[in-house]
Amino acid sequence: MQKSLWLVGWVAALALAQAACPGGRVAHDLGEVCLPAPPKRVVTLDWRPLEDLLLLGVRPVAGADLEDFPRWVRLSLPRGSKNLGSRTAPNLELLAALKPDLILGYTGFQGRLYPELSRIAPTALYDYLPPEGQLAAMERHFLLHARLVGKEEEGKKVLEDLKRFLAQSGQSLRDKGLAEKPFLLVQAWAREKVYNVFTRATLASELLERIGLRNTWKGRAEAYGLSRVGPEGLVRLVRENPEVLVFLIAQPENNPFKDPAVGPLLRLTRAQILPLAPTTWTYGGPHSARVLVEEVLRAIGGVK
Repeated sequence: MQKSLWLVGWVAALALAQAACPGGRVAHDLGEVCLPAPPKRVVTLDWRPLEDLLLLGVRPVAGADLEDFPRWVRLSLPRGSKNLGSRTAPNLELLAALKPDLILGYTGFQGRLYPELSRIAPTALYDYLPPEGQLAAMERHFLLHARLVGKEEEGKKVLEDLKRFLAQSGQSLRDKGLAEKPFLLVQAWAREKVYNVFTRATLASELLERIGLRNTWKGRAEAYGLSRVGPEGLVRLVRENPEVLVFLIAQPENNPFKDPAVGPLLRLTRAQILPLAPTTWTYGGPHSARVLVEEVLRAIGGVK
């Protein structure tokens, strides 16, 4: 009898939980969220969820580091979105005043703020840059973002389109005889005398290898799967790899060719240094992934 009563109580509790959370609970890297209905006031504290929501046609009421976002991501920000300041230290008073019903972000930047954020509104934080499997993580997190805002079917279609695009891009490279062509991907921070070289563990490298190129860098991965070299290391890198395609991402103020200590040496090498557009974001979602591949295909269009 007692067992039957316990079972009835458990079923009733489960029914209440499902009624309060009809879409089911959605897990994130620091817990889970339950949203009774698709949220109407979403705040994004990192560029990845901001990009994802814009791609899905959802207009966040606020975001962080919005001034720099257009310099890296080729998506227009909607008018009226509030800027909450830095991604690492957003304005929590302004955030609370906006009365959001969902907050999205990144464990690496906002993880320490999770207790405060979750008191303001349901909060989902994901680790976008795990030590390995960053492409699979990007796809998984995009679908979770889509599910949280009631756009799961639209999200699935976006990923299907990306998969088809990557397959077509790979076929295009094979048709040009560029399958397995070795490459290096470098992002320049010339003002700081630092150059990031992408290891095979990064999202950007996984995307380029998915279309048939081959990352030839063997350096040790540091933060975010990147290796870091200085100016001398960069020159040595391109000098020792004359047959390798070197894809270079550099904002105007960080272009190594404008550095009088580095530029002339780079020009003397026989390496094929192929600049990508400065607005090539290597840590984004499906939109930025497509832009990266399109930039690479454009850059190697004249390669023989």
